[in-house]
Amino acid sequence: MKSKAVIYSELIIMSINYIMIQYALSNMAMLLKSNPLFILFFASEVWTMGIYWQKSYELTQRKMLSAGLLILCFAIQVGLLYFVGRTVGEMVPFWQ
Repeated sequence: MKSKAVIYSELIIMSINYIMIQYALSNMAMLLKSNPLFILFFASEVWTMGIYWQKSYELTQRKMLSAGLLILCFAIQVGLLYFVGRTVGEMVPFWQ
């Protein structure tokens, strides 16, 4: 059985990693909103959300705490998108 300090540190590291991955996926989905690849990035966001909830539930053994962490991380990600901004640009092929 893991100690509480190890569980908390793992949750913090996992949450930061999740927020950054979601932020990058959201930026790519918004960049490709008129491209069929949008579906892949949006599906990846949903998939990582499920994986994060599952792993946090394995660590905490509490559904409400895991859901609360997921909601908190989602709120931080939306805050990053709002306050930091999103990537603006266009897709350029490598072979120009």
